[in-house]
Amino acid sequence: MGLEYDLFISNLFSKADKSSVPLSGSFELTSRCPLDCKMCYIHRKENDCEAMKHEKSTQWWLDLARQAQEAGMLMLLLTGGEPLLRKDFEEIYLGAKKLGLLVSVNTNGLLIDDDKVKFFADNPPQKLNISLYGASEETYRELCGNGKAYEKVFTAVRKLREAGIGVKINYTATQYNSHDAKKIYDFANELGLPVQTVTYMFPPVRAGGDTAERMSPEEAAKVQFECKLLNMGGERLRKHIEAKADIKRKNTDGGERGEQIPCRAGKSTFWVTWDGKMTPCGMMTTPMFEISSFNDAWECIKKSRENIFLPLKCKTCDLRNYCDMCAAVTLAETNDFSTVPEYLCRKAAEHKRLCEEFMTKHENHCPRNNLDLT
Repeated sequence: MGLEYDLFISNLFSKADKSSVPLSGSFELTSRCPLDCKMCYIHRKENDCEAMKHEKSTQWWLDLARQAQEAGMLMLLLTGGEPLLRKDFEEIYLGAKKLGLLVSVNTNGLLIDDDKVKFFADNPPQKLNISLYGASEETYRELCGNGKAYEKVFTAVRKLREAGIGVKINYTATQYNSHDAKKIYDFANELGLPVQTVTYMFPPVRAGGDTAERMSPEEAAKVQFECKLLNMGGERLRKHIEAKADIKRKNTDGGERGEQIPCRAGKSTFWVTWDGKMTPCGMMTTPMFEISSFNDAWECIKKSRENIFLPLKCKTCDLRNYCDMCAAVTLAETNDFSTVPEYLCRKAAEHKRLCEEFMTKHENHCPRNNLDLT
């Protein structure tokens, strides 16, 4: 949307952070999904009757959106599970837009047919984030349990683009689909769409699963680096690595505790689970509060956030600039906010090594203005 818009939003968040205004929220409308992805952190079946019993009503979500908007929310993400599974999705979506909210949607794209394309064209979202899980029927079958979804989803993305709807591609790299990274980036580049790649896989603490489905830290770091190269190209990546290397971290306050949550979770952003609980972040299982009113839950989240401190060792770690560590990660990895997540230490060490190897190799053999490695 342009640099001016990005600067405006950045300034808006800065003001919201200072006054703890809930500027941006995520509503997880359902835990159900028509796909069965191996790494999913919710993982309820499409027709899970027990899950449906605990889902909140249309009016509950609309009332919450109004309360949040009155408290300062401007941006709303509708997500799941697969939010388009809900028969009342359009009613909730339109109700939120009528409040003046900037509404974005997370979807796997499987349920986007011609009618949905027209709906979104007539009622444009701020952004439609579509998860691509592979670039072939085989990959979708292996990872998601549905090979036919591949053609449906890729067709949906093309139709949305043709209709002029703002789309962003979300790509979660796993051991089952990392080989498709270049094809996914090629597809996105063909349509002029941005790609957001995730290579760190949370332990599925909300789904009660284990970590067997994720890559080793070293493998994840390798895929992360490859995707950055695909996204940036050689020259931009070189500048990006140089900027990272210049950042120095010091324990300036001299304290004996780690830093507080460095992101906006619980300060100007929040997440509401499909069964009606508020948490700072969708990947955090605590603090989490039942919502009787938005303001009451938000006050509890803000107060709880102030008592969360990350590992002291991470505060000045040389790997911190290469690390995905955050409050949600430390909790998911160690069941504690202040314990060092060793998986991330290994991933960050490998990421740094790959960056240094890249810089050494191509500073020695390639002119700086001609680093096209893609």
